[in-house]
Amino acid sequence: MRSKKDWALLSNAARKAIKILEKRNTTHAEAFYTNTQTTEVTIRNSEILAQNKVDDSGVGFRVTIADNKTGFACTNTPTEKAISKAAEKALAIARVGSGSPNFALPKASRPRAVKGLFDPRLADMAVDEAIDIAERTIRAAEEFDKRVIAKDGRVLLQSGWRGITNTLDVDLETQETKALMYLGGAGKQNSEVTSSCYEFIFTRKADLDPENVGESVGKKVVTMFKPQPLKGFQGAVIFAPEAVSYQLVDVLIDALKGETVMAGRSAWTEKLGQIVASENLTIIDNATLENGFSSRSFDDEGYSSQTTVLIEKGRLESFLHNATSADTLETENTGNASRYAGGFNMVRSIIGSGYRTKPEIYPSNLIIKPGNKKKEELISEMEKGVLVESMAGFPQPGSGLISAQLSNAFFIHNGEIQFPIQGGMVSGIAYDWLQQISQVSEDTKQFQNSVMPTIRIEDVNFVGA
Repeated sequence: MRSKKDWALLSNAARKAIKILEKRNTTHAEAFYTNTQTTEVTIRNSEILAQNKVDDSGVGFRVTIADNKTGFACTNTPTEKAISKAAEKALAIARVGSGSPNFALPKASRPRAVKGLFDPRLADMAVDEAIDIAERTIRAAEEFDKRVIAKDGRVLLQSGWRGITNTLDVDLETQETKALMYLGGAGKQNSEVTSSCYEFIFTRKADLDPENVGESVGKKVVTMFKPQPLKGFQGAVIFAPEAVSYQLVDVLIDALKGETVMAGRSAWTEKLGQIVASENLTIIDNATLENGFSSRSFDDEGYSSQTTVLIEKGRLESFLHNATSADTLETENTGNASRYAGGFNMVRSIIGSGYRTKPEIYPSNLIIKPGNKKKEELISEMEKGVLVESMAGFPQPGSGLISAQLSNAFFIHNGEIQFPIQGGMVSGIAYDWLQQISQVSEDTKQFQNSVMPTIRIEDVNFVGA
């Protein structure tokens, strides 16, 4: 499906199916439909392993009938017959399904225009151009230092349309582009092999910079030679953006989702208006961020996007909501219904995302408000501590327990990095860490669903190797 004409056929078939469902004694019905073209190139051991271009189109239907019985069905066959059949299947499932007493859909609204969601140059890029980007990335990493090996990587270019229509007069569509460039590398010197280091870019634009990505990987790799063990201690730890974006953000999202508040599982369920973090911490969710990787003019239920202040100077101001959680908790919908949620989810990894799944609550661009010092200044001011560039492991979202193995970390003494750390872990409760944030950097990095700075946290438990 390469043309606007084909997209029009898909969207018209979805609208037609909704009109038919509206006459079939349904309470509400919704169709979410997309067409996406994905060009992907993978890197393995300094070579291009595979390249392909895939076209994916489909529609997912949610239908409710009396007693809020809800059914969901989808199809990846973009014909009117298949789409109509999927709509009927969703209705049939609703008839035998259990009730969802809190289910709601948004009414029509007027989404604002968001800049930077579509770049025609990116939409027109061919497989050969993606291969060239991958090759340049490899070359930049390995030419930086002969000890560097490009172990794995990926160049992904995506363009397409996203649309939604429902029986409450929501009828919206938008055209979008996205690109991801990733490279992981390691170093080999005599019998020593370093741990893996990687760099990536999430962007909406065609202005990729493979040389910068490759060189960054090279620089990181050469700093990892000759690591040394470090004795355990409790003290200050500086978490770089990547480390912040993973476990800490996972815990934050779980606590802030309206779904977990509804279920009484959020650690902050009864704490609106209360201090839950350091006064140095302000967090917003900004779906209208210009060029933001997960920016959008409307969410995946068709509600207008917005900027939501979640935590301001440590005070909990709001949760993230979709139509159902907002209606249930009698508050404002924040436009955070997503069919492309990040994080690990076993079911989603099997069935896929987008039109293949029902929406859940998730941030768009979760942003920790930057401070007024650069990362290098935070390091220079540290008498003794650890810089964590990346770490591995899964947090326990409900309890906030973090026990993370350090992937790339460095010992700091008298404001200078002394050596890479061999092994080691950090452990603690994320909710305690949020109250122990003493500094936040002014420089930030874009991730899939967040924009994160470097942060300094006091009294972290470091476990030596």
